Amino acid sequence: MTTSNDYSTDQPVEVFKVDDIVAASKHWGVLLAFGILTGGLGAAMIIWPDKTVAVAAVLFGISLLISGVFGLVASFTQPDRSTGSRVLMAISGAISIALGLIAFRGITQAIAILVILVGIGWVMRGIIELVAGIQAPKGMPGRGLTITSGVIGLAAGAAILVWPSITLTVLVWIVALTLILIGLVEIVAAFQLRSAGQRALGAVTAGEVVAD
Repeated sequence: MTTSNDYSTDQPVEVFKVDDIVAASKHWGVLLAFGILTGGLGAAMIIWPDKTVAVAAVLFGISLLISGVFGLVASFTQPDRSTGSRVLMAISGAISIALGLIAFRGITQAIAILVILVGIGWVMRGIIELVAGIQAPKGMPGRGLTITSGVIGLAAGAAILVWPSITLTVLVWIVALTLILIGLVEIVAAFQLRSAGQRALGAVTAGEVVAD
């Protein structure tokens, strides 16, 4: 992948190749959909009138499935990321889907099991996003927000796992607020990525850069 010039976004200091931006921006819609689904699910948890363990298990299972599907899709549709990051995303996505399916089955009759499922799922996702964000080219649109999302997920997952005798109400609120935060971060990142892609294509059209 070569360019005759580098394309610089209006983010500070960072410079990288225009085709990296264009390739990443093609899938901004996937990121937007994930953000909307994640934030919407968090809001649903807050307003849901019947917060029983069974209901929580279904909602948590859905959140893990959404996260897992997004991880798998992202691992195949983000060529700008390193092979190692994409493999880790695929593995994390597959595990999240498995945890989500477990949550749907009848074995999640105790809060402790829900805590383990959600906590492990979020810790893994948080670590993967941190690694992906750190490894991304400096100044890549959405890099900072990817790191932020990873920190939020990792912190929430760790908090759930170490919280002594957590109640269902507290668990639901932590999960709901975390999902809303992550959803908002992903939505902002999606539009940031779309905007950067449009600027990059505009620069190519104007002859300021040449992308292969």
